[in-house]
Amino acid sequence: MKKILLLIISVLFSFSAYAASIPYFTPSLKCENNLIKRIDKAKKSIDAAVYAINNEDIVKALIRAEDRGVKIRILTDRLQAAHKNSKVYELWARGFNIRVHSKHKIEHNKFAVFDFKEVVTGSYNWTEPASKKNSENCIFISSDEKTVREYHDRFNYLWQMNTKKASEKWFNRR
Repeated sequence: MKKILLLIISVLFSFSAYAASIPYFTPSLKCENNLIKRIDKAKKSIDAAVYAINNEDIVKALIRAEDRGVKIRILTDRLQAAHKNSKVYELWARGFNIRVHSKHKIEHNKFAVFDFKEVVTGSYNWTEPASKKNSENCIFISSDEKTVREYHDRFNYLWQMNTKKASEKWFNRR
């Protein structure tokens, strides 16, 4: 009986972990809308490593979060940040804590950690074409503390590697 009970608990735990990891695919607004929902729900922090940012609705959500006191750190790709449609410079000019990569060839990550409790990851760029034209994906993970911690640790590693001094130099040359 004890083995059956343990098996049932194990199956239920596996199911709940699976149910809390939700994938979405584009073209559609599912990644965008669910990302905005997490940004709007964040209370303490958002750490995001993203290749490109030009989606107006995502940018508006980030501004709302920053306005309500959420600590936001963004690490992004310097070539994408220099693109004419990028919103990175606009966010930086508003006072956002943003670093452009200076160590790797490109900063191709696409993940964010919300309040140290949830992660979004996948190929989804925070851009208009990602939602409306491209074939991309995102998955939200909230039930796996180890995975959330691994993403948070990776973000901190990348953040420290790509210094504020190098980023400020890049922004000031624009």
